[in-house]
Amino acid sequence: MSYMFEVYYKPPADPKKESVLLEHVAELGGHLDYREEPENEPRENICLTYEFDDLDRAAAAAECLRQQGEYVEGPQPYG
Repeated sequence: MSYMFEVYYKPPADPKKESVLLEHVAELGGHLDYREEPENEPRENICLTYEFDDLDRAAAAAECLRQQGEYVEGPQPYG
């Protein structure tokens, strides 16, 4: 079973921010699984979905990002 969490942030897209987030996630064994940008509504958030094989690592990564001020939903089972 795999686990995931989602990080939301306001547009515009910020490749540097996303790169830093991915570095933190990758250090704990996760990877970016899906990236969603708003299609028609500029006020909608960008959503980054990160996947992990281990719930404890997903929880640790989510907490790390929260401590940095990111809005994180999860972790939860993926699938």
